[in-house]
Amino acid sequence: MKRVLLSAFSLLMCMSASAGVTFNPDKVKAVYIVRFANFIHWPQESSLKQINYCVIGNNQVTNLLESILVQHQVRNIPVVFRQVNNQEELDDCQLVYLTPESCRLGELKIDRLGLVTVSDERAFSESMGMVEFREKSGRIVPVINVDNVAKNNITIRSQLLRISKIISTPQGVEHD
Repeated sequence: MKRVLLSAFSLLMCMSASAGVTFNPDKVKAVYIVRFANFIHWPQESSLKQINYCVIGNNQVTNLLESILVQHQVRNIPVVFRQVNNQEELDDCQLVYLTPESCRLGELKIDRLGLVTVSDERAFSESMGMVEFREKSGRIVPVINVDNVAKNNITIRSQLLRISKIISTPQGVEHD
């Protein structure tokens, strides 16, 4: 299963419109989210019986995530897909993907230790989020706010940081 997902991830990352392959940003985002767990370490990871990938809202990315995460494992820990509807249900989540519509609700408190926050809402990483997907030159680029990551005691491996755009909280300052 890992080999299949790695192959799918590699294929999606190599796709380009000029090669005649249809670019599907939702598929790329879903595969990125699935692969994130391989490059993230949670503070409570040694005691986890499963890694809960939670979603708030419903769109094509969430539908793809649900189908990809069936029987998925990371470091021998099962990864479970969960649709959540309120703040209390986030307590058991290690990663949460918020649809752009759910980000606009503004009522969620997603800033807590051990929770990785991901969205494709514009400016998500510059405010409360850790990872934001942006489309640039026909590619999906993860934007990672290193201050928000550190504040939640998350460790991200250099392999993910190298392929991402890195920013800090004050006005989304970029780092090279």
